[in-house]
Amino acid sequence: MKLQEWIAALPENSRLTIFGFADVGKHLAAALHAVRTDMVIDFCDNNSTRQGMQPEGLVLSVKDAAGELSGNHFYAIASLWHDKQMRKQLLSLGVPETAIMDALPDEILQEEHQREVHSRTTKKTSYHIECNIDKHCNLNCKGCDHFAPVAEQEFLSLTAFARDMKEIQRLYADKEGGEFHLLGGEPTLHPDIIEFIRITREALPQAKIVVDTNGTLLRRMPESFYAACRQYDITISVTRYPIKLDYDALGKWIREKGISYEYLGSSEGGRTLWKFPLDLTGSQDPSEMFRLCRNANTCWTLEKGRLYTCSIGPNMPVFEQRFHKGIKLTDADGIDIYKAKDADEIAAYLAHPMPCCRYCDVKHRTYDHAWEVSSQSINEWS
Repeated sequence: MKLQEWIAALPENSRLTIFGFADVGKHLAAALHAVRTDMVIDFCDNNSTRQGMQPEGLVLSVKDAAGELSGNHFYAIASLWHDKQMRKQLLSLGVPETAIMDALPDEILQEEHQREVHSRTTKKTSYHIECNIDKHCNLNCKGCDHFAPVAEQEFLSLTAFARDMKEIQRLYADKEGGEFHLLGGEPTLHPDIIEFIRITREALPQAKIVVDTNGTLLRRMPESFYAACRQYDITISVTRYPIKLDYDALGKWIREKGISYEYLGSSEGGRTLWKFPLDLTGSQDPSEMFRLCRNANTCWTLEKGRLYTCSIGPNMPVFEQRFHKGIKLTDADGIDIYKAKDADEIAAYLAHPMPCCRYCDVKHRTYDHAWEVSSQSINEWS
């Protein structure tokens, strides 16, 4: 539906709440204001850090926004990937189907897809690096893109990590606006996580350093872990799964310790699952898969002295070890941090497809599946 048709579907003097205070929602609001100056527009978002008065307008919690129902109040879902989950959430809060607009205008869809492709294929000026400090997990989500449900217990050695971080320090220590994430698997399973935190902060004094966790083990962690989080200014980022865990109480408990606590991405409203099917024949076009992939040039992954453009490629050996399908990484799949001249060379390299992109069937990825525990079947990735 064209933008003009989309706007025409809204009655005069209607109020519109845009669900999603991110690029898509902001661009939609700007397009609407350019045509309908009379329209009252605000936002709602599950991410509590975005809520409140913003330059673009008021951002409410989804619950508060859904509580202001009236005959001329409509809700526009502003997401390219989580529209099903967001629609379900609005319906559960009593918003009638007739008040939900879950199809974005064609112009917005085209513009946002072009922005995503441009972002993937453009050299980054900042960095977002992730490192799996272990491969296994205690939660084992179905279809995990790190293949944690089928991973053997494997902890990254401190010696190898410290060696790699000296090179990361050479490349990125003077860079502002960067992030480094310690994850897994489940990072709080690693017995030496405190040392990983220390080494990371000493290597990257200016970076935002994050421990990404499912949160299930946080109340069992020793006080020395939280002391290190305070000392080294660590953010704990939790993915909110539909399990028996009071995440809000957990967040309050951690914040009272003087530690930054946040939810990963859109998970504050409840985690759903993606399916990441693999083409075991390796017959996909790497350039096309890279262009279509949301992970490409987004979550750079540090693995054994190399940086990869996404998280799936460097974790494929876990899949191969379990299922023996002949998938092999090559030196060209990642860039050797010990041979890279500088951060600029790395950024340029990671803005291009890897040979192993041919194993990802991105066109058939699906999303917003209900969360389940893995059965460890190959069908979860095929």
